[in-house]
Amino acid sequence: MTTSDGAVIGTTQIFGSAPRNRAFNIVLLAEGFTAAQQGAFNTAAASFVTALLGTPPFGDLSPAINVFRVNVRSTDSGADDPASAGGTGASVRTYFDATFGGNGIRRLLLVNQTTALQVATAQVPEFSLVLVVVNSTVYGGAGGSVGTYSLAGGATEIAIHEAGHTAFGLADEYAYYAGGNETGHDHHPATEPSEPNVTINRDRATLKWRWAVNAATAIPTMSNPDCSKVDTRPSPVPAGTVGAFEGAHYYHCGAYRPEHGCKMRDLGVPFCRVCRQVIWNRIGPLTTLSARARTPISVVARFPEHLDVFAVADDGRTMSDWWSPGTGWAGWFHVSGGLASPGGAGAPVTAIARNPDHLDLFTVGTDNRVWSAWWDAASGWSGWFQVGGLVCRPGSTVTVVARNPNHLDLFTTASDGRTMSTWWDAATGWAGWFHVSGGVAAAGAPVTAIARNPNHLDLFTVGTDNRVYSTWWDAATGWAGWFRLGTLTCRPDSAVTVVARNPNHLDLFTTASNGRVMSAWWDAASGWADWFHVSGGVASPGSSVSAVARNPNHLDLFTLGTDNRVYSTWWDAASGWAGWFQVSGGVGRAGGHVAAITRRPDHLDLFTVGTDNRVYSTWWNAASGWAGWFQLSVS
Repeated sequence: MTTSDGAVIGTTQIFGSAPRNRAFNIVLLAEGFTAAQQGAFNTAAASFVTALLGTPPFGDLSPAINVFRVNVRSTDSGADDPASAGGTGASVRTYFDATFGGNGIRRLLLVNQTTALQVATAQVPEFSLVLVVVNSTVYGGAGGSVGTYSLAGGATEIAIHEAGHTAFGLADEYAYYAGGNETGHDHHPATEPSEPNVTINRDRATLKWRWAVNAATAIPTMSNPDCSKVDTRPSPVPAGTVGAFEGAHYYHCGAYRPEHGCKMRDLGVPFCRVCRQVIWNRIGPLTTLSARARTPISVVARFPEHLDVFAVADDGRTMSDWWSPGTGWAGWFHVSGGLASPGGAGAPVTAIARNPDHLDLFTVGTDNRVWSAWWDAASGWSGWFQVGGLVCRPGSTVTVVARNPNHLDLFTTASDGRTMSTWWDAATGWAGWFHVSGGVAAAGAPVTAIARNPNHLDLFTVGTDNRVYSTWWDAATGWAGWFRLGTLTCRPDSAVTVVARNPNHLDLFTTASNGRVMSAWWDAASGWADWFHVSGGVASPGSSVSAVARNPNHLDLFTLGTDNRVYSTWWDAASGWAGWFQVSGGVGRAGGHVAAITRRPDHLDLFTVGTDNRVYSTWWNAASGWAGWFQLSVS
């Protein structure tokens, strides 16, 4: 019943190829398998991998997961099964001293955790989760610093449930301890559990998982009418509804779980949305994002030494990564379970920082409605909520402008192409959507907006005749009518990029019908200039032109060329326009985009989706020039 009752045979990696130092490494230890039974352990380990990858969200996270099996020989087969806990009384000699009957409960399967951790450390020092596979058909398992599971029916379900405890800190969501309607478990103590998937709190505004609760869902969602027993009634709401369901954390009443069903309550069902998010938050930052190839990336600098990047995964998930000089890149994570519309080039996630401690996000969801979420330094991420009832074109862009820290203006296109707007003010909340001056945008063309001062907005889009149109709003006069800017014919899905180098000047950039990179400008003193071709540049079909002003006398432009390489040019008041040059050998996807930001006047950061659908970045600094491109994952 000690390590003298067997020996470690060896370790085999049975799944994954991620670098161990940047992966979620699962170690399976054999317990109660004799030398002749090692094949049975190998089969059990393979079954675990199959079940794990078939359990959301692990399949999506599989690029960051490695699984190792450690073959360990025991003198005897099985595990101790004390008669005092209702077992057979068996006592066997095994390497990790496995025994059923922990705390007098037969199903509670314990091992020598110190020995298990020592073996895991010696075999796979980078382990993230250790599970001991016990060769017994008696039902049992346990969490803790090491998880255990037996080979009873549904063994892999037990394993994944116990992994929920050991690796992700999830609580049991069932409403009993030893089993049945035992006494002493009628009412949960008045202490908030530390685990993320159970609570005693019934306040919607402070609920742990408020981000996932629909405004129309009652809180509590289901209450137990008889606290002397487990509530076995079916759910009163559709499966997958997140709310607050009474009966959890071993108590009949006074504790709540997020959904009626969850793998942390019943085997054979999926993890609930909250548990899936917890798992994603743990493993997701280790993954390399596979992004939608043509969906623009959004980047925000809340202050000069911080970047927040937002992209859309190829399955529509709204994803984010962030950087600070002290920690480097944090790794991609799924923002509050959001999904973006796949229409057209795919709806992007638009982000804005009204102040250094707050972010607002917007996208068009899979229902083609506008959705928003926010992050605040004090409270973290909110859930996504619908902004009015507007139905948008699939894949539409939502443009957002903050004229002051307490006000947001939104612009997008309706399903029939109408240019639509709404606004939010800290004092009054959200207004309804309205049609801006009768404007209609070409299919695929976004509405671009800029605030030259707190009392003025300028809007631009490509109209149904593929010409560039503009309108403006002023606090003193309201909305003007749309007017055409010259006779330039654009690509139908062209974006119009606008930069205000100072409050009395605008620079516009777009692509002509033949792909030429074109510009026009407006100055308060002289009005609109004609369109001109910028230094002979030609953009890849579908690619936009990004522009940033590092100071009032300088512009930097970026696009993907017809060879899908990243190109740049610049304008300076002293020297005029430079020629286009290739940026550090970067190559993007056809029709993709380059996101650019200046965190300070002597620095630029660029982002694009590469040919492998990964997000890449480079930077320029006045002191050192251009860096090479690198892939965004974990630095």
